[in-house]
Amino acid sequence: MKFKLLLLFTFFSLSLSAQEVEEVFRVAEKMPLFPGCEDRDLPADEHQKCAQEAMLQFVYRNLQYPDEARKAGIEGMVVIRFVVGVDGLVKDAKIVREIGGGCGAEALRVVNSMAERDIRWIPGKNRGEAVPVYF
Repeated sequence: MKFKLLLLFTFFSLSLSAQEVEEVFRVAEKMPLFPGCEDRDLPADEHQKCAQEAMLQFVYRNLQYPDEARKAGIEGMVVIRFVVGVDGLVKDAKIVREIGGGCGAEALRVVNSMAERDIRWIPGKNRGEAVPVYF
């Protein structure tokens, strides 16, 4: 009897875990867009360019080049991967490419600050429904 109960408990906990896991898309029919261009009447490709520019401006305004990197002459590109959730908030940000000197940590700080400031992206969509998407 004890063995059956354990199996039922294991099956129940596995089915709950499967329901809690959210599928994150690498590509969506409509990719997420940084806010700031919604009020403009633009074609889709121009809207995407506008959103990209708005995101870069946010990064440039908030990024503080680390002293350690400046002193060591470290330059390059850091790559951060994150998820734009169905609510438009940034989550699960991770450093994918690091150049050292504190640059990765600073880039990660800037990306995470979007959620802290409640900056909501326009979520990605598949079949008209908002879906979580890697960016």
